[in-house]
Amino acid sequence: MGWQGVTMNDKALRSNMKTVLLAATIAAAACGYAHAADMPVKAPPAPKPVPFFFVNDTSVSFTWYFNATDPGVSGSSDSIPSGVFGQKNSFWRASGSIDHFDVWEYGTNLIHLEVDQYAKQDPILGEPGAVGSREFFGFTRSTIGFNEVSHSKAFDTFLTNDVGFEFGFDAGTQNNYLAEQNTKYLVGLNFDVKIPKPLGIMLVGVLARKEFTHNQFNACGPAGFGDAQSPAAGFGGGTCIGGGLFNGDRDFQWTYGIEIFNSIPLAALGGWADALHIVNILNIYGPKGTGISTANCLAIGCFGAIGGLNNNETKTEVFEDVRLSLDASKVFWGKPGIWDAYVGYRYWYNKFGTNHNAALFSIAAPGTSIESTAYLGTTYHFK
Repeated sequence: MGWQGVTMNDKALRSNMKTVLLAATIAAAACGYAHAADMPVKAPPAPKPVPFFFVNDTSVSFTWYFNATDPGVSGSSDSIPSGVFGQKNSFWRASGSIDHFDVWEYGTNLIHLEVDQYAKQDPILGEPGAVGSREFFGFTRSTIGFNEVSHSKAFDTFLTNDVGFEFGFDAGTQNNYLAEQNTKYLVGLNFDVKIPKPLGIMLVGVLARKEFTHNQFNACGPAGFGDAQSPAAGFGGGTCIGGGLFNGDRDFQWTYGIEIFNSIPLAALGGWADALHIVNILNIYGPKGTGISTANCLAIGCFGAIGGLNNNETKTEVFEDVRLSLDASKVFWGKPGIWDAYVGYRYWYNKFGTNHNAALFSIAAPGTSIESTAYLGTTYHFK
């Protein structure tokens, strides 16, 4: 799935080529029959083996975000412990990534690995004066196409080119004041939506999603080698505000996820537009609860305006990223598909599922739960 249109087109192309070659062979045999006895016999060349991957693309990218946020991090966190209450905070973020995408006989695979460097306004462990925090993040998405598995066109309908089984996972960690580690699993169906050719490719994943995290901010237990209470608070271990212990682990509820990918070529506009295309990614994830058990909720003090329940209760998360990409290697060197340059805009509502109306994100660190930023970057494809 994913790029199944490419796969099916390749198969059709190979089939048509075989037909043309067979017709040409028959025509040549008919025309040359009278002289066949006088011509040397030469064995036809062996056909080239079909590659395991029809598409095999690995690339590296660098992206600069001008106005990133980190939910709950107040302004002046680089100079004052916990920042200034009520002050909004935003900062630059630099991102480097490696991507691999392939198409094989039965489906597709995508692997994304990313490292993000944040500005000092989001310092390591929330410690004023420290350098900016750093995040490591990755995800995979794989699909198995039903047309490919069944060797049919049963799922090529007036609505879809193909339907497939999709699965993947996300994982990441950041050394900011939360010191969070995050793991997500996703499984569901992927629809290759049939749209007019000028509109390019549209893929829609309808998924079930499960998430587990650990963060140090709410952890409160016996002091160990590190600061077990909270790097931001610096308590150094002990019982929670509400009494009892909580190790910081959170087990969220299953929820839904909708992931939409649309790539639109602009070649029809002519000129330089032949090297331009628009990529739009829209992801919507449902609420996933607090991830905190009743016992742990009581331990960390879940009640009141700034209690753990209000600040940890999640809401629907919406992520949209729109990018205009130029195939620069095609424009300058006549070699398409090697070097891209792009500009884009990202809007992230209720980032990470946080509730932008909760006290932490609306009063203590207002606006940090919603990210709205322009960005620019470049990608190099290994050929």
